[in-house]
Amino acid sequence: MQISVTFRQLEPSEALKNYVTERLRKFKRYLEGPQEAHVVLGLEKFRHLADVTINSNGQIIKGREENTDMYAAIDLVMDKIDQQLRKLREKKREIKGERSRAAVVAAPEAAEEAPAVPQVRRQRVEVAPLDLPDALELLESTGDDLLVFTDVASGGLSVLYRRPDGSYLLVEPELG
Repeated sequence: MQISVTFRQLEPSEALKNYVTERLRKFKRYLEGPQEAHVVLGLEKFRHLADVTINSNGQIIKGREENTDMYAAIDLVMDKIDQQLRKLREKKREIKGERSRAAVVAAPEAAEEAPAVPQVRRQRVEVAPLDLPDALELLESTGDDLLVFTDVASGGLSVLYRRPDGSYLLVEPELG
């Protein structure tokens, strides 16, 4: 990702530039194609302004926030960008889902020839020992909707799931 940081009415700071760069790099997993980000950090009277524009393969995401603290303004604008990217990702998932449903409706005779058991994709995952707050933080940082981990407190296998409404579900299976 190509990142440019501009300072307006503010002394250029390497710490601020590094902070912004580190926060923006986390969004790389959401974006496709060539990515370019332009950040403007400014000071107007007592307000610190953070203005972010991301161009990813023709898709433009913008956010602007102000606060009395520059780091807080940066955090707020990054949260806005994160929400926009999540919405965009969900929209893409919905479009892909509609395409696959349309393909099934278009070829009903092909569906009758398919075997009764659906094809299952297998994925192996490392089951790390975590406590619940660390598992929540890891789930947030990866952007996934599901995390399998070993609960440090109980020693048992646990599954943390982000529901579509944004709430979380912790599944603690009882092995019998």
